[in-house]
Amino acid sequence: MMQLPVRTLIYDRDISGHHLDYLQFLVEYLKKMPEEVRSQFVFVLHEGARDRFRADELLVQFHYIDSEQLASFLALTSVLRRAAAEMRYLTDLIHKYKVERLIFMHIDAFQYELGRTSISNLGVKFSGLLFLPFRKYYEDDSTLTDKLRREWRGWRKGWQMRWMLRNPQLERIFFLNDKQGVEEYNVRFGPRFEHLPDPIDVAQVTTTSVVDLKRKYGVAEGRRIFLIYGHLSARKNVPTILAALQRLTHQERSQLSILICGEPEKGYDTTLFAAINEAEKKYPEVLFIKHFHFFAPAATNEVFKIADIVLVPYINFFSSSNILGLAAKYSKPLIASKLGVMGVLVSQYQLGITVAPHRAEAIADAMSTYLSQKNPVIDGNKYLQDYRSEVFCQKLLFSKE
Repeated sequence: MMQLPVRTLIYDRDISGHHLDYLQFLVEYLKKMPEEVRSQFVFVLHEGARDRFRADELLVQFHYIDSEQLASFLALTSVLRRAAAEMRYLTDLIHKYKVERLIFMHIDAFQYELGRTSISNLGVKFSGLLFLPFRKYYEDDSTLTDKLRREWRGWRKGWQMRWMLRNPQLERIFFLNDKQGVEEYNVRFGPRFEHLPDPIDVAQVTTTSVVDLKRKYGVAEGRRIFLIYGHLSARKNVPTILAALQRLTHQERSQLSILICGEPEKGYDTTLFAAINEAEKKYPEVLFIKHFHFFAPAATNEVFKIADIVLVPYINFFSSSNILGLAAKYSKPLIASKLGVMGVLVSQYQLGITVAPHRAEAIADAMSTYLSQKNPVIDGNKYLQDYRSEVFCQKLLFSKE
């Protein structure tokens, strides 16, 4: 018999990238729970998430952060000051909802706050997802500058972690997909770290035919489609991907389409658009298809169904991404960075080719390999079995006791 969970806040101020997808998994899971279980949870979210979850409000409780409050957070340019303001806001909600546990869907920015004595004295248990743990051998050390930067990041990250762990109420810190990282951190810092599988919704698939979907998204027949998907920030490495086109032959470029789907990050959009415009002028034989907006789950499944290859040679990013699960679900090979957790998983589960993300020639070689294959596919079944969404929800929502 399931033990009744304590009153819990689930906090996520962000609605970009995969944040709403993770929240959707949790909401759908709780909707299947008895009322006495799901009533123990309150989601504290950006008001922009209201449209996504409006239909769920009869079964699950939401507290939306209004625009004025959000603006006051974002006006603080310092990460520490912004985290302090958010923590004050959450403290009020802890009292309002009589909360005994707080789950951060992105705990990284709150490491200093959680180490403060006043926070540990709230009498509330804490847990959360840490997206950017430091793993020394994932960092670039090809130059002296890179080596010095790596050493500085390692010292800073270690100090942040030890400070946060001062809080005896901090129960569990989750690493997405990174089992080896969990083992290393438990040895180095103590046993409060756990592996969390990046969730995959295997049930949601699109039944629309590939022919109709290609027509919908403006994709021409007879070309190999390379997909760039998600929150379009600097880490997507789009300029280097586009630079790789120069290293392909004219015949190879004539065979491919670059399908770019996602919402550009504010402040990075100018750089992104300039790189794409330059590539379009330089390589008119390449077909560029651009859909610059947020993709809901249904549309996400559509573009993965029509893609042939998924491009994820991310830079300065060493964690995982649910793009691996989407590609596995539709048997689509990846070209991924060899650095970090994604590189480990792509190699372990044979999901594609890993490359040095800063080297355009390495990306070009991988693209050329897939252009030469008649029907490049992967077998993602083993990955899908190991990363079911139910495991993600159970581990995150329910404490060990």
